[in-house]
Amino acid sequence: MKIWIICTGEREGLWPKRCDAKSFTECARRAAEEAPEERQERKMDAGEEPVLLPDTAAARRTAELCVTGGALTAEPLLEPLPLTAEGEGERPLWLWRLRAERKKERRAQLRTRAESLLTRLLSRGEDCILIADCLLAEELMDCARRHGCSRARTGIFRCRPWERVLITRRDMHCGGCGHNCLLTNPGCGVGRDKAARKGIPVREK
Repeated sequence: MKIWIICTGEREGLWPKRCDAKSFTECARRAAEEAPEERQERKMDAGEEPVLLPDTAAARRTAELCVTGGALTAEPLLEPLPLTAEGEGERPLWLWRLRAERKKERRAQLRTRAESLLTRLLSRGEDCILIADCLLAEELMDCARRHGCSRARTGIFRCRPWERVLITRRDMHCGGCGHNCLLTNPGCGVGRDKAARKGIPVREK
């Protein structure tokens, strides 16, 4: 079972370095609703796997630019929660964002959504691709850690638009060396032997 998460893309230059509360809230709305421009992204072949995404222009465009094949399926639990700011005067963007993201009610909702969605996907054990905003992607990664799953990312620190995250069960990995490769693509004899014992087909190099 592999769960890929692709963080929803954004249009370049959308966010100013400084803004007031009203401008911040408007930019956050546009980030979720406006489709990003054409961008050269490595496309993933979903085959017949489901591609779960929220009903937003940004998510649909991200799927179009990053995924080929797959059955696009609307998933209400992936709908982005609005980022809103309150206060007077201009402030640095990072400060508005920090205050908006740390609202307890918002984080609690995101955590509940992530737990519900990931529990359902793990119980099914099927491969799938998720298109999610960065904050929900981070909650999904935390949830995966609590469920004992492994996570591999294309970025570091905070999730960024266009980033990709792979969530897998730990027993799908070799564990025989520091690389801890997936058993579907082991990089050493120990991994290949373990895959053979488990009856896991190995991808030809």
